[in-house]
Amino acid sequence: MKIFQAYHFLQLVIFLSLTAATSVAAQKYAKPGCKDTCRNNVVIPYPFGIGENCSVNKWYTVECNASKPYLSALNHLEVVGVDLVNQTVTVNIMQKISDCSRTQSVDLGRTPFLYSRSQNKFVVQGCGHAVLMDDHGSVLTGCSSTCSNDATTVTDINKCFGIGCCEATITHYIKSYNMNLTGLESLGGDGPCGFAHLVDKNYSYVEGRSSSSHVKTSLLWTLSDHDFDQITCDYTSKARLLVDLGNGTSISSWKCSSYSYYKPIQGNPYLIGGMDGMQCYIN
Repeated sequence: MKIFQAYHFLQLVIFLSLTAATSVAAQKYAKPGCKDTCRNNVVIPYPFGIGENCSVNKWYTVECNASKPYLSALNHLEVVGVDLVNQTVTVNIMQKISDCSRTQSVDLGRTPFLYSRSQNKFVVQGCGHAVLMDDHGSVLTGCSSTCSNDATTVTDINKCFGIGCCEATITHYIKSYNMNLTGLESLGGDGPCGFAHLVDKNYSYVEGRSSSSHVKTSLLWTLSDHDFDQITCDYTSKARLLVDLGNGTSISSWKCSSYSYYKPIQGNPYLIGGMDGMQCYIN
């Protein structure tokens, strides 16, 4: 009897393994006839798309250059990743200042993108510095750092408490911002200014210390009524989102809220057949 039970248990394990492998192989991220990578590890899921007629509109069109994906209509920003759950695209963007000065971010203007309030941190690295972040004169956030003997060793994204670096969150989604970084002798600052940048919260401060002025930053992508009319959610519900722009204003967007046995999301709910028919709960 035990041998019989063990045999059927083994059959079940093999069946589940084959089912999982088939499910992974069946996952679809790009529209039929379109590629989903630029020969690297960055998956480009619909509503984004590589090449013409593969995305929901021109803003979501990606081009491949030296095997790397770029948003061709958005200053050719390099795409680091696309998150279908949080509805963000992470890009390498030039918006870091590294001296005592004032600088302006890339203006997202009339694009369907906004700097993500929930996925980014505003970070200052350095000893004895203060920074203010504003949007057309309206202060968004700010912070200041003091000094200690080991202040320059702070690299952990969870250990930035104001000594050698400081961090803050932004209060709402924004299209653009200015940064004003100054050195403060009262906080022990007696050298050159450090770095200030809006950075995706999943990336370490070590990456921010590089000589490059590009930083990994996440943008919320939004879908208008017209855009969403082109999309049929797969095994999902359609959800309308209100995006807070501050001062009591907001814009509406749409999202396919996925049903899946898996978490994080597997496949692409923005394509028919993209979720392999798996249903359980709403993410």
